[in-house]
Amino acid sequence: MRLLSVVSAVSLAILCLSAFAETPTTPLYDVPALSGITVDGDPSDWKAAGFRVELMLDKDGRFVPLADLKPEFRLGWDERGLLVLVTVQDDTLVENADESALYDRDSVEVFAATKRGAKDLYQLVVSPGVTSEFPEIRAKLSDFRKMEPKPELTYEAVRKRTANGYTLEILLPWKNLAITPSVGLETGFQIFINDADAPKGRFQAVWYPQTRTHENSNAMHRIRLAKCASAPECTRVRGEYDDSARTHLRVVSLGSNTGKSVTVKSGRDRVADASLAGQGDFAVADIYFPMPQPGDANKPFNVHVGGKAAGSVTLPDATITRAQRIMFLPLKFKPPVFKGSYFPLVDFENPRVAEALIGPYRIETTFYDAKYNQVTTAEEPGRYGAVVDVHPREGRAIRRFVTLYHAPDSYDTFAWFFMQPKGGLEFPPSMGFDEQAIEAQSEAIGRYERAMLVDDLNTDPLTATLITGLSETKPAPAPLGVAEDFLAMDRQWWVGLKQKVYPGAPYYPYNVVCPYQKEGEPAPVLREGTPEEAGMKPDAVQQIDSVLQQWAEESKEPFAVCLARHGVVYMHKAYGQRFGHPMTVTTKSWMASISKFLSGTLMMTLVDQGLVNLEDPVDKFLPAFRGIEVKTPLTVRSLYIHTNGFQLGLQPPRMYMDHWGDDMNDLEEVLAGYYPNLEVGTRHGYNGVGYALGGKVIETISGEALPQYFMHHLWGPLGCTHTDAVDGSARTFSVPMDIAKFGQLWLNKGAYGNMRFFSEQTYEKALPTKIKPFVSFDTDLEWGMGCVWMPDAGLSKKTFGHGAASAATLRIDPENDLVIVMTRNTAGAAYGKYHPMFIKAIVDNLAETPAK
Repeated sequence: MRLLSVVSAVSLAILCLSAFAETPTTPLYDVPALSGITVDGDPSDWKAAGFRVELMLDKDGRFVPLADLKPEFRLGWDERGLLVLVTVQDDTLVENADESALYDRDSVEVFAATKRGAKDLYQLVVSPGVTSEFPEIRAKLSDFRKMEPKPELTYEAVRKRTANGYTLEILLPWKNLAITPSVGLETGFQIFINDADAPKGRFQAVWYPQTRTHENSNAMHRIRLAKCASAPECTRVRGEYDDSARTHLRVVSLGSNTGKSVTVKSGRDRVADASLAGQGDFAVADIYFPMPQPGDANKPFNVHVGGKAAGSVTLPDATITRAQRIMFLPLKFKPPVFKGSYFPLVDFENPRVAEALIGPYRIETTFYDAKYNQVTTAEEPGRYGAVVDVHPREGRAIRRFVTLYHAPDSYDTFAWFFMQPKGGLEFPPSMGFDEQAIEAQSEAIGRYERAMLVDDLNTDPLTATLITGLSETKPAPAPLGVAEDFLAMDRQWWVGLKQKVYPGAPYYPYNVVCPYQKEGEPAPVLREGTPEEAGMKPDAVQQIDSVLQQWAEESKEPFAVCLARHGVVYMHKAYGQRFGHPMTVTTKSWMASISKFLSGTLMMTLVDQGLVNLEDPVDKFLPAFRGIEVKTPLTVRSLYIHTNGFQLGLQPPRMYMDHWGDDMNDLEEVLAGYYPNLEVGTRHGYNGVGYALGGKVIETISGEALPQYFMHHLWGPLGCTHTDAVDGSARTFSVPMDIAKFGQLWLNKGAYGNMRFFSEQTYEKALPTKIKPFVSFDTDLEWGMGCVWMPDAGLSKKTFGHGAASAATLRIDPENDLVIVMTRNTAGAAYGKYHPMFIKAIVDNLAETPAK
């Protein structure tokens, strides 16, 4: 399918082209009472009744041609429940064979909650049954309700085929949420209509412009049971503050509104005018005007189309947005790799945008040589560090750290650029390029490669870091690991300089001794053995292997496992092929968010030695946070249990959403600038930034950069030679045996052989516990220092570990004395089908009675 419009957004609101009063940030829609409705898939008994939504885009405001997909729905209610009538016109229908992932192809997802933002909600996914392979309707209910007792979840859903798609009628009974219906009752509702035109990929049309509703019922609209319906939905307005520090509103409406005028008002002030222009089957207007100034009230923007009120959109507080943009304002030395004794000048990459965000400013820069001496000129080739302080006319100074490289006098890229014939650029195999085609273009590729490097030498600080690292690297017999590469070298250098940059920064670094000698008998260490030695049934390996062979064959996604019980590895095997080569037990795979458990363990080694208390404020260790007035201070615990407020929807280049900062040497300065706006303890928001900041605490205390601390105090002592850990939240690559050793360490409550990494008392502090005492909102959620309870069916309730975006598995079951590890790069097909079978095969083959 072809996406016709792409605009990145900060805030969205769905609005209606009709006359109505200004709506709040979360509008309230009236759903009418209906009578005589039979749930049979036939819309004729609805006549023209119901609250209608005639325009559905994806969460980012994109749309596809109506010939590809035309989704609409209506809502009504009666004494039985909420009535939903879905009409879908679709040129290509593809349904999923995997019944655990019906949502991933053509389907309808509906979500119902007692109220928007409430804890009691559930999801119904319906695959319409309109393909030859799947001629009958299939559905899956998912229960996220917290209420007790829980009424049995039921539904009615009937589909009727049409010439170009289908209609689907759904009844969601009130009893599912223990609701007694009456006029005026408010509840929560969301709907996705999924369209897949091929075996892979889908377009997801949504009503409330946010997904992952199963995790957050705030991603729903508010609906109110009424006698009459709100006006039909046929226009969406979305807004953002763009990269040029402007306000940008986008209005998307039905094509029939092409040419109509659009007016934007803020209060009584007329802010901007435009008109809707045809864009494919739709009518679109993009409207730009200045961003609100600091101190301006955060008012809604009221949008009128054709002289009629079309609704209002309230953007995030401009003060908050400014603070977020300032965090990522890039500085540019011209160039970062330089010749001569004078240091290059520095300014923001885009001074006009910077001034729009922070006002007039001046810059002061302090330079340090490789030995941490403050200097004013560069007399020797090699590494230099620049501490840049930007002083706005008002407010706190902005501090950033930048690595520079002073090139020798012989440095000259001109001859190299023009006279070196070939390059060595490699392309991803998935692009399918013929090797002979690459060879035929090799000289041009070489010129391109060198041109990119020359450009980067003049503009990119990371390239200066690379060149600096190369200049400092001594010959080695093998490639250096992540604890010794140029990035780790640079990170370690800045850890040392910060001791000088922050005068009076406390008594650190502290010489951390970890692990230390374990008292008493050695703890179990992993060894190869038979199923019987491990307390498994004799044919356990064959039973588990049968499941895994089927899984690998069906999914075509490679993986490897290491299974241990009572310290005995009874199964250690790889399945499938990766990039054309057999998967092995030493093939590294992405551990993704299991990294959080790994780095949480590092913090607990410092807690164990009395160097950190989990309730310590972060500013005890990081001077950049001192002297800043905040409502609720960041604590070490808040960094690791996701109550730190850093789930901001921010994604720098080459990073994951809300998972960034580890490789920023000035992260504490970047975040300190935002600290006054940070909402600590007001919600549980999953992110990796807290773990990155926790890494800076570890570095301050130990004097060791995080990759080195991992190597010196975890992987090295455990003998884990196939693990690359470079951050605290997402970028670990490892193999099953290494992760199983980590699991056994936790099963032993902090010990491994003669080594103790932390005490049993520290072990208890790290396990998941209720977070309610540490937050200002009501919650039953439990979270640990990088770990959560993961009691898969058959495992004990005290099983813990952490999930992973790669679908890697780590389960530590202390009651069954069991470690389960699976490494892989992605879930692949049929994960929902086979992973429970995998766990069940293990549980069914425990020789002793499994724990309850």
